[in-house]
Amino acid sequence: MPKGTGNSLPNDQEMFLATRPGRGHPPNLFSALDDEVLASFEAVCSKTKFEIGQQLFSQEDEHSYIYIIIDGLIQTYYVAPTGREVTLGYWSAGDLVGGPDIFGGNRHVWSAVANQPSQAFAITGTALRAFASQHPSLSNWLVDALGFKLRWLSVLFQIQGTDRVEDRLAKLLLLLAEHFGEPQGQGVLISTKISQSDLGSMIGASRQWTNRALRLFHEKGLLAFQSRYMLLSDPDAIREHLRTKGSAQQSASRRR
Repeated sequence: MPKGTGNSLPNDQEMFLATRPGRGHPPNLFSALDDEVLASFEAVCSKTKFEIGQQLFSQEDEHSYIYIIIDGLIQTYYVAPTGREVTLGYWSAGDLVGGPDIFGGNRHVWSAVANQPSQAFAITGTALRAFASQHPSLSNWLVDALGFKLRWLSVLFQIQGTDRVEDRLAKLLLLLAEHFGEPQGQGVLISTKISQSDLGSMIGASRQWTNRALRLFHEKGLLAFQSRYMLLSDPDAIREHLRTKGSAQQSASRRR
């Protein structure tokens, strides 16, 4: 039973400068399938509820189920041998957690926990493979969903390779705005509460350095806080900050 109850590639600067609110939302299962196929899919799943803090699965668990989120918020994270915990992402309604081995057969390489009361459809890898083989719309969605996650993780790796914490944070804020952004006036509200510790783990920085970078953007008028939600007051200025940094770095490299 599932846990719970019931031709040239753009460089990293170009990837971030191209982001806009909403364009980066992951493919949503409930939009990808027509009503008939969706009803059939739900019939082969079990509906599962998770309370805040409840694990969906843990690193090294036998891979048994894939979860498609109905509502709530799920955090995925990796725990290093040293005990350091690294947040990999946050996932919401219509998204999938439980990969990369979506058809099972291996052990989980990271963990997932509910950050809010959540519901999900749980389906075994065997059942998912059988259903996907008969319904191309589900197969297409799986490819799109896995492609999105690959891009997300690739960008996180690029963030970790950026020298300055300030620049890492700028890139992460734009990524989160692309994923969770809701336009608000001239700015973009990141509609998910993310702690400073999680921000720090995603950019490979201590909470102290992350807090300093957040305060810097706040003092520059680029970032505001609304009941623990982050509001990018001027996303274009953040993009310009990265564009200027990128141009300066390229000029310095040419002079070497």
